Order: sequence, then C-alpha cells, then structure tokens
Amino acid sequence: MDAFLQHLGLTAWPFSVVPRPDHCTFIAGRPTLREDIDFLLRTLSRRDTSSIHVLWSWFGAGKTHSLFYLANQAKLISAGLTPLPLTAVYTEFPKGVRSFFDLYRSFASSLDLGFVTESFLEIITSRQGDEFQQCLQARDPDLAAALRVSTMGSAQEQAVAARWLRGDALPAGDFRKIGISQKLSSTERATQVIATLILMLSDAARIQGRQGHRVIWLLDEFQRVAQAGRAAVTDVNAGLHSLFNASPTGFTPVISFSGPPDAKALPDWFSPELRDRIGTTKVMVLPPFQPKEAMIFVSDVLEHYRIPGFSHPSSLYPFSPDACNVVISFVKGCTELRPRAIMHAFNVVLEAADAKIETGELKIIDGKFAERVLAECVVIAESDHEEQ
Repeated sequence: MDAFLQHLGLTAWPFSVVPRPDHCTFIAGRPTLREDIDFLLRTLSRRDTSSIHVLWSWFGAGKTHSLFYLANQAKLISAGLTPLPLTAVYTEFPKGVRSFFDLYRSFASSLDLGFVTESFLEIITSRQGDEFQQCLQARDPDLAAALRVSTMGSAQEQAVAARWLRGDALPAGDFRKIGISQKLSSTERATQVIATLILMLSDAARIQGRQGHRVIWLLDEFQRVAQAGRAAVTDVNAGLHSLFNASPTGFTPVISFSGPPDAKALPDWFSPELRDRIGTTKVMVLPPFQPKEAMIFVSDVLEHYRIPGFSHPSSLYPFSPDACNVVISFVKGCTELRPRAIMHAFNVVLEAADAKIETGELKIIDGKFAERVLAECVVIAESDHEEQ
C-alpha cells in the first residue's frame, strides 16, 4: 500500500493510462466481459482441444487490460487442482513485421524458458525419459540439443541455447558448439518449434498427474498486420494456420485487435483458412461506454484500490457524484467514452486535488472544482485508424 495516498483512501494511484500487468486483476465496468473471460478460462482448463478466440475493441477501450486480466486469472486457476494448467503468453504484434517468424521471436521472448526447461527435466527424469528423448531427437534434433544444453550446460552454453530459441542471429559456429546445426530463422521451423514445445508441456503435465497443459497465446494489436504488406499478411496467416493444425490439443491463440467492430464479419486480413479454424465462436467485443456505464467503471476502479476499512461517503470518493458527472460529460463532449479517455480526464482532476485533500484545503472533489480543472484541458480524440 502507498502510504502517501492514505488521505485519498486508496492503496495505489487508480488512474493508469498504460495498463500495468500486475494491477490487471479486475475488470471495471464490464461485468459481461468478465463473465465471458472467466467462463472461457474454466472451459479451457477442463478440455484439451485447441481453439482460437477473438477480442475486438475500439481503440482505448481496454483490450490490453483485458488480456492482462485473462493472463492473471489463468495463473490463478492453474494454481489449483485444475485438470489442465494454463500458461498465458502475452505478445504485442511487432511493428514492421515481415513474416510469421517475427511473431515467433516475440512469443519466444515472452515465454518463460525456465518453465520450459523444468518441464523438459521432468520428462527426461521420468520412466518415459529415454523414449521421449529419442522421439524428440528424431522430430527436431536442434531443439533437442537446445533443451539438453538449457538443463545441463554451462551458463555460457545455456545463454547461447536461449538465444537460439529466441531466434537471435548469431554466427553459426556459436550454435554448432552446443550441437545445433543451423540457426532458427524460417516460418516453417518456428511453427515446428512452438508445436513441439506445446506437446512437451502437455507431456510433462501428464507425468505430474494432470490431463495435459494449455498454452494461451495472447496476441495483441493484430490490426498492425494490415500495414505489413501482402506478403507478410500471407505469411503471418499461414504460420498461425500451420501452427494451429500442428497443435490439435493444448493450444489457444486469443487474437486481439482494435477498430470499430463489425458484428457480421472479421476484417479481411484474416485468411479464409484462419477464419475456418476460428469457426463458430463468441467474439468478445469492447465498445465505448454509455454515461451510466462510465460511472460504474469509475466506481469499480476506485473501489478496487480502496483501503480496507476506510470510511468514505460513497464508492466514488475522493470524487463526489456531481464531480464524476462533470468529468464524464466533459469527456463525452469531446470524444467517445472509452476507458483510456476517462482515465486521462479523472487523472488530471485527481492530480490537481491530491495535495489539497492531503492538507485539508479540500474535503472532497466537487463539481465546481472539476469544472475549473477541466476548463484548462482538452481531450485529444483518438482515431479509429491510428497506429498503436
């Protein structure tokens, strides 16, 4: 708890424009979305078949926060005795993508390689260890070498193996010293490595008495693929399609992107093959708020950070209901009521009031105070087509 915020009755500053992964343990103002995510995770933890899901959001409507919430809930569920533990891997679609391999590098950089090597060690020290190593050697000898070195090599050798797994460009001689024949650089090899790791994690989980394991790839800002050029769009779609085909169990991509949703069709940068694999699914949609929803959103945020046992006049403290109406009306007059715009405006008002409340000059933020602060502000409207 931040001792400097006790006068506000808050454990931490509540209005963060950029989502902080460790703070994304709640969903504010969107009970249906929270229920959809929680239901999805419960379902994914009880069956092993692979599936693809879509999160479609207006710009600034909270999709990245929602993905971090999903990742945190997946970790929480997996701490219990669920049939299939879940590992969520968050990546942001890289700018300047040339092929699926660029997505692979983001994935590998975000994957917990310590967990991967622990799973490998779990298998090779089991009764099935020899058979597994023989199968892995036949399927992918370079990956087999990288995993062996990651568990039994020197610190320097382990660093080289980690760089190979991340797809870094190193001299071929560095890789060959640890038994790897060539660098990892193509879409085909990248999909093969991910698919093999997904299978290996499931094997390790079964040895521990689980039914399997699921990797949830949270792929954010997928709308950037539209700016990548036709060849890159084709290769990204082909890579995702091939990876999904190679992983019939234990794999769930959640593809998240921004732009005004169309209830009837996905954007045309999804290939027909990938659309077919997505099939019939409930698209999670994040539209802007209506004024009443925006008020609930603010209340939920403030109550999430409320000091337990703190006596306050309402769930909106240190704001009065009138002040909240003023701020929400101000945002609505300038742009749509998106969480990011709402956070910006409330942040400005709270910053102006913070020291005054601490000294007792101001007891509560009222409508007139909010009006005076906002009179000097302007909302920079977000374009639905801006690059994030």
